[in-house]
Amino acid sequence: MRRNITNPIIFTVFFVLLCFHISAKINSTGTPKVRNYDNSTILAGPQTWMISTSSSGIMYFANNDGLLQFNGQDWEIYPLPKATVVRSVYPTDEGKIYVGGFNEIGYFSAGSNGDLLYHSLIPLLPEEAKDFGDLWKIYDTPQGIVFQCYKQIMILTDSTFHVLKAPGQFHFSYSVHGDIYVNDLEVGIMRLSGSRLVRMPGLNRLKGMLIWSILPFGDNLLIATSQDGIFLYNGLELTKWDNQASRRLSEKQLFCGLHLPNNNYAFGTIQDGFLICDTLGNILQSINLENGLQNNTVLSMQIDQYQNLWLGLDHGIDYAEINSPITYLGHFNGLSAGYTAVLHNNNLYFGTNRGLFYASWPRLQESDNKNIFNIVPGTEGQVWSLSVIDNSLFCGHNSGVCIIRNNKAEWISKEPGGWTFIRPKNHKKLLLCGTYSGLIRFEKIKGKWKNGGKVKNFSESSRFLANAGKNSFWMSHGYKGIYKIVLNNSLDSAIQTKLFNTNDGLPDNTGANVFQLFGKPVFTTSDGFYSFNNLSKQFYKDKRINNFFPVEGIETIYEDKQNNLWYFTKTEAGVFRLQEDGSYRNVDVPFRELKGSFIKGFQFVYPLDYENTFFGTQKGYVHYTPEYQKNYTQEYNCYIQSVKLLANDSLLYGGNLPTQNSLAISLPFKYNQLYFQIAANDFENPNSLQYATFLEGFEEGWSPWQKRMSKEYTNLPYGGYVFHAKALNIYGQESSKAKISFTILPPWYHSSYGYTLYFFLFLIMLFLFYRYVRYRTQRMKDKEKKRQEQMYREREKQLKASALEAEKEVIRLRNINLRAEMIQKDKELANATMQMIQKNKSLSVIKKSLQRLSSESNDELTKNQMNTLIRKINREMDSEKQWKVFEDHFENVHETLLKRIKAKHPDLSPSELKLCAYLRLNISSKEIATLMNISTRGVEISRYRLRKKLNISRETNLTEFIMKF
Repeated sequence: MRRNITNPIIFTVFFVLLCFHISAKINSTGTPKVRNYDNSTILAGPQTWMISTSSSGIMYFANNDGLLQFNGQDWEIYPLPKATVVRSVYPTDEGKIYVGGFNEIGYFSAGSNGDLLYHSLIPLLPEEAKDFGDLWKIYDTPQGIVFQCYKQIMILTDSTFHVLKAPGQFHFSYSVHGDIYVNDLEVGIMRLSGSRLVRMPGLNRLKGMLIWSILPFGDNLLIATSQDGIFLYNGLELTKWDNQASRRLSEKQLFCGLHLPNNNYAFGTIQDGFLICDTLGNILQSINLENGLQNNTVLSMQIDQYQNLWLGLDHGIDYAEINSPITYLGHFNGLSAGYTAVLHNNNLYFGTNRGLFYASWPRLQESDNKNIFNIVPGTEGQVWSLSVIDNSLFCGHNSGVCIIRNNKAEWISKEPGGWTFIRPKNHKKLLLCGTYSGLIRFEKIKGKWKNGGKVKNFSESSRFLANAGKNSFWMSHGYKGIYKIVLNNSLDSAIQTKLFNTNDGLPDNTGANVFQLFGKPVFTTSDGFYSFNNLSKQFYKDKRINNFFPVEGIETIYEDKQNNLWYFTKTEAGVFRLQEDGSYRNVDVPFRELKGSFIKGFQFVYPLDYENTFFGTQKGYVHYTPEYQKNYTQEYNCYIQSVKLLANDSLLYGGNLPTQNSLAISLPFKYNQLYFQIAANDFENPNSLQYATFLEGFEEGWSPWQKRMSKEYTNLPYGGYVFHAKALNIYGQESSKAKISFTILPPWYHSSYGYTLYFFLFLIMLFLFYRYVRYRTQRMKDKEKKRQEQMYREREKQLKASALEAEKEVIRLRNINLRAEMIQKDKELANATMQMIQKNKSLSVIKKSLQRLSSESNDELTKNQMNTLIRKINREMDSEKQWKVFEDHFENVHETLLKRIKAKHPDLSPSELKLCAYLRLNISSKEIATLMNISTRGVEISRYRLRKKLNISRETNLTEFIMKF
């Protein structure tokens, strides 16, 4: 009987698994991109116990340090009271974010300014239920908000708690298909039905086990234990889910699980990161510390709107882009910068800057593809190219050319720099290789390729080659232009070489490349695609090709086996896919996240088949599969993260209101300088986001796209404004628009108070004006009166001044006359003095003659008469008498001079005063001697004594001193 029941169940489960497996698809080649957010980045505690996504797309994390919020750009931590560890978090559509910690239960909600505030629900609990320990799970159900801890379940309805005590001891609970299942370690798994717990039948086997995950499996349940495996439960019976994933998880200690949107499953472990498996238990991806995670302990997982995986680790938070057709093969696999790749003999070879590596292609497609690459011995160094020709794998190396046989290198040329290989037309046994210094020739002899030597008469570096006809080839030189090379029949010597450049129609000598498309050479230039006219021997811009492939800046282009054209610009890649109608469709969106990662000048793509394409990048290789369909038009949100005042950096808006328009901001005019911080929840490529803003009421339209996440406005006029913001991601998808309204209040002088004040001021001004007019009139009268009085005084003063001027003029004329008289008297005195001097000289001569005659005469009578004459002459030459006469005349002319000299020098003798008077008349010492009846030597002695009494230095002229006294 049991067998009859079990077989249909197993068959049904197998059929469901098979359907899921057919519909599920995930890229298992390589590793998805993993972004690490360490503790120094998130600025929070090491452990994250639960992750939830709000309806607005903001991520919330239950962290050791509190509630952790991430909006795509910035992390913000909100601690609980007493710094309690947050164990659980659940955001609701109404804007409440419920959290639980040790003996703490409550929610965060936005305050009036949009900043998150905590509200404790502990007061609503019965007193006996408050010591509940750690709160591990939170659910939103039709019955209310359900909180689960080890001791009890608490259901919050309309501000009232209903408490269900654990029959034994709860472990964890899980929500599946709208039902909540809770594991009691003593009773087993129960379902919450309304406000009671109902035991589930057929699960006695799991009693006492630690259940770490219960997930939907069609209409059934997938129940995961830590180390006892995973089980399937159909509501009645339990069967072991025995497969690759289950066995791996039992070994690595499963801790958490998640049902993915594509019907795959993700399981986190304690010891080995996380894995993704399908419904058959096949491991599709296995990510751990060795290939991207920060550590191997995964405590929590959550899917975001991009269907990518958030991981709460024992140390930090990681983000795995599992919803992507692109995976990576890089340093985790031992690879470095990628330049070339090829599949040969079921091995995939990668040429890197460190050598040639290989791995089994079937093994590489498995989930455990770490550390499976090996280097081909002897190929260490730069590998430039790989080509499979006649089932032989040629490797172009910096050191030469080798053939890879049995994963060993056989060197057939040591000519440095094997750039590329080309098969000449009509020469099946010959092969040419472009090198750093020309071409080398290989020849197939008895089934083996031999070195045929270097092609003569040509020594240019030949990286890009294309057939141009019989024995002729096109070669593009990165700096000179394009060469056409014609070789002889044996292809061992160039017989003609022609360099084409701007003189031959090319737009530029640099950057031109040649490629073989559709069996014909095509040239890429800085101006698009060019072709060559064999008649005019000129290059021309090929409008047909340019119109067919309308992408600017194509530098390299390759044709795959399905005639799709893979191309590169300077920084981006794309493919023109051939359609059934013969047209081409440009596909570039999936590769935009690779922008800037390619090796400049050495971009490489290897379309292995329709499902597998490899790109060479600076850090290794990228695998792309178009079978994984991803929605690149996924909606996402732009947020106004905060609004601050520039004046004092105070927060006006914290960014957490459910609807941003519900906030009414009114600011005084002095705070008309605002700072807006914006963000967007594009978690895949946050560093590539661009933002545009528009301040309605101030600007005419949206700003240009830019990476700046903030906007400042200064000196805004008063009035109402609406600030708009939006984001643009790397796929060209615009976000929702965020907006917030605010008002700059008028300055006081434009407010109603100001206008009232203006009215009263107007009345006061009218009154003051009236008073002013009266005052002005009276003042004008007073001023006119004063002006008349002033004019009278000024006229009187003017008349007095005129009289005074006239009097001064009279005095001046009188002084002129006096000076003239004094000059005249001075002249007369000088003349009289000179006459006196002449008279004295004459008398002196006569006297001397009489004295001589008297001494010579013997006649007494004659002597007496002569002596009488001499006495008369002496009386006539009496100096005192002469001085008296001279003094009278001198005082009439210079009446004050002698007085001034006497007043200042009272010790001067009369003879010295005479000397001063004579000096004033500028009389020489000899003449003074005559006047004073002394010798010239006596005059000099008198001058010396006078100089000493007047205290005059030897450098000062005595005469000039007396004349200026």
